[in-house]
Amino acid sequence: MSKTVTKQSGMLMGTPIASKYLEMTEKRDQLRSVSKGYIERHSGKAFKVSKGQVFRIIQSDGPQIGDVWVFNQHDRTEHFMGHTTFLYEGAYLAQYSQLWSCMPNVRPMATMLVEHSGNPTLPENFHNHVALGGHCTQAQWEMLSGVKGHNSCHDNGIQAVSEYGMGEQDIIHDNFMVFQPSFIQMDGSGDSMPSQSNPGDYVEFVADMDLLVAVSACPVGDYSVPMTEPEKVNAKGLGYEILEWCEAD
Repeated sequence: MSKTVTKQSGMLMGTPIASKYLEMTEKRDQLRSVSKGYIERHSGKAFKVSKGQVFRIIQSDGPQIGDVWVFNQHDRTEHFMGHTTFLYEGAYLAQYSQLWSCMPNVRPMATMLVEHSGNPTLPENFHNHVALGGHCTQAQWEMLSGVKGHNSCHDNGIQAVSEYGMGEQDIIHDNFMVFQPSFIQMDGSGDSMPSQSNPGDYVEFVADMDLLVAVSACPVGDYSVPMTEPEKVNAKGLGYEILEWCEAD
């Protein structure tokens, strides 16, 4: 392949994207679905993805923010690290951004092939997904709204990993957020806007190692209603799909 595509932000800005990822985007018609699932509103679910497989997080019912944790399937102590990813890739995840793992490994776990299949138009400086996520907790909902015991991504994350013998200690570290348009301003403050998606839109990654991926359908919904008014939030579910590469027909 003759063309060269380079990283657009972060410490690695200007370095070439590996040709294998460029080739993958050109043969995406060779992807075949092997598994699908649905994550109910106010809940979380985890699923395994083998190295080389592709996984999508899907806006099944319309715009909905998702919080995502990623683990090495064989060593759960190796997980996605937002600050390492921010250092190498920048604050926002875009096509060919890589999800980097924590110390001492510090290596790519997955690579984004499709940033947003719906390709929404966002205001200047806003981006679809943010690497520096964090997730909501019951305490945060109570602080902002006065409502005790409200569902949170913290609860959903625990639910998601519990099927695999994991618990709270595994989800208190970094996660990232998908379908949450945001902008970090020059003074360091953040700004967000409602998710811009249609049913069926997705973000797509290829796994660079065997992964366990956990996803929370965030109770903030599409972020069109502030957390101070939880009774007005219309949260939705999310879908996911795992695909494999097949030979062209």
